[in-house]
Amino acid sequence: LCDEAAVRVLVEQAPAAVNWLIQHGVQFDRAQPDSSIHTTSASNAIHTTPDGLLLGREAAHSRWRVLHAGGDATGAEIERALMAALQKHPRIAVYEETYVNALLVYDGVCTGLEAIDKSGQPFTIEAKATVLANGGAGGLWLHTSNPAGATADGLALAWRAGAVLSDLEFMQFHPTVLAVNGGSHLVSEAVRGEGAFLRNHAGERFMPRYGSRAELEPRDVVARAILSEMLSEGTDCQYLDLRHLPAEKMHARFPTISAICRKYGLDLARDLLPVAPAAHYCMGGVMVDTYGRSTLPGLYAVGEVACTGVHGANRLASNSLLEGLVFGLRLADGLQTHPIDNDTPSIVGAIPCGRPETAPGRPEKWPGHLEKWPDIRSGRPEKWPDRHTITIPVPTNSLENVSTANAGPVSLSDIRREVRSVMWQYVSLCRDEEGLLEARRRVHALKQSLPAALDIEHGGAAHLAQWAETRNMLLMAELVIIAAMQRRESRGSHWRRDYETLDASLTGRHFAYVQETTVLTPENPRKEVIAHA
Repeated sequence: LCDEAAVRVLVEQAPAAVNWLIQHGVQFDRAQPDSSIHTTSASNAIHTTPDGLLLGREAAHSRWRVLHAGGDATGAEIERALMAALQKHPRIAVYEETYVNALLVYDGVCTGLEAIDKSGQPFTIEAKATVLANGGAGGLWLHTSNPAGATADGLALAWRAGAVLSDLEFMQFHPTVLAVNGGSHLVSEAVRGEGAFLRNHAGERFMPRYGSRAELEPRDVVARAILSEMLSEGTDCQYLDLRHLPAEKMHARFPTISAICRKYGLDLARDLLPVAPAAHYCMGGVMVDTYGRSTLPGLYAVGEVACTGVHGANRLASNSLLEGLVFGLRLADGLQTHPIDNDTPSIVGAIPCGRPETAPGRPEKWPGHLEKWPDIRSGRPEKWPDRHTITIPVPTNSLENVSTANAGPVSLSDIRREVRSVMWQYVSLCRDEEGLLEARRRVHALKQSLPAALDIEHGGAAHLAQWAETRNMLLMAELVIIAAMQRRESRGSHWRRDYETLDASLTGRHFAYVQETTVLTPENPRKEVIAHA
């Protein structure tokens, strides 16, 4: 399902993008004088780039080509460097403890946003370009490697504004999250890349039974193998074993994981580490082209909230950071090279598409705005989208029918816990029609217990944000369920017990979802409306 054009952009522009990070202060790992800590368990070889950057290998990669920083703290190092650069920029204003409540849409164009500050006061920001970069949806599941705020808010904002969402059935579950005290600490795939084994409670190294690449099989294969062993044994975890690897090297190579293990009384190199799968990364998202442009004029998306098509049905390890970097730079370059027309509508009269009392956005053109955007590489209009997509209109009232009256005392935390439990039980690694129907029924029932916004306003800004997040979770949970029901096959991270094989007729086919009120035009010949979900 990978979009070949998007993949080519990713691999061809990756070196320049990585160099951009280095120029902005990111310190990637390099070979040190004591190079012994960098040798692999399989050989004494050190894998580096010509200029000395260390290369790692992770699951399903055929070569050593993954850069790391601080051993296993790559994301933290990139964040450190970019935050330092951001704080020095004179034209960037940062709003902390602020929750975006709705996108503003006027005459089919996104013109800005409505937000709530930490005191609970709403305010609006007018923008010719609004960019969503607010992460994924792992928080919809009971077990996740994601932070608490990953509640699919960006997806919900885009949906309510009238943008198209795609590939929502493809949620990747990371195989090895540390299963201690209900934590969400991810044990990097690089640990298995360095030679760690997976063992069941009988001590058997079981992955060779599931594939020739054993521990280096793709994430979905490893995650389902771990789940299979857990179900067979009636246990809640399996074990990651580094005991056969040099202890000093492992502690030096994975300092963050080592420190987390110590916190729980475990030694990374001497103890069996209890691990289990957890929701990790959403391959679907706001459907965009290779410049981050959504189907809604004025709205852009980048990172996990976006669906560029580069990940297909099952993301390759470590490609998420690279995707955000490459396509983030392209998005910024596009806005600078081809600034938006000055006649962009004002926010005056714009509809805040997100409040329960307002109507959804109704874009009149989709995606006519792309005619204004020449392809930066060739000067020709870019094809939109360059993938075979079936678009399914979903009646808005079937998803937004939350309670409009006070349903009595209701705990938002109870609703959130229940929707996560439902998604984990019926919409996680293994799915089937019966379970998906039950999940949709239970999510619908949870919507009826969600109090109206006016019932909870007395709780302050934090409570308002929690209510909005909960509403977003319920909306996106049902859309994910609809997507999982629609794809009647097993492909990548989407595996169904009742359709265990690939359907050849769906090879290369994407399912996208749009509000029923959105007008589809002949400008999109590859889109075919086939059913109401």
